[in-house]
Amino acid sequence: MCDIVASIPQDIGAYADKLYRLMSEGERAGEGLIKDRMSFCEGCDRNSTGTCLACGCYCLIRSMKKDNKCPKGKW
Repeated sequence: MCDIVASIPQDIGAYADKLYRLMSEGERAGEGLIKDRMSFCEGCDRNSTGTCLACGCYCLIRSMKKDNKCPKGKW
């Protein structure tokens, strides 16, 4: 998938990678879009070690689906 996976716990990274592969091509965000989204999340005051405190999801997993939006409206 992408190198962002290395910065989160191994089990979440493996789960995210599996989810990404299971999504249809039309559902997936591209790696560049995922990286852009994650850069916003990394600097967000609602990010707690990869978990979004605004909605409770894992930032990486939310960022992988093309149509998902940030609950804070940052992307």
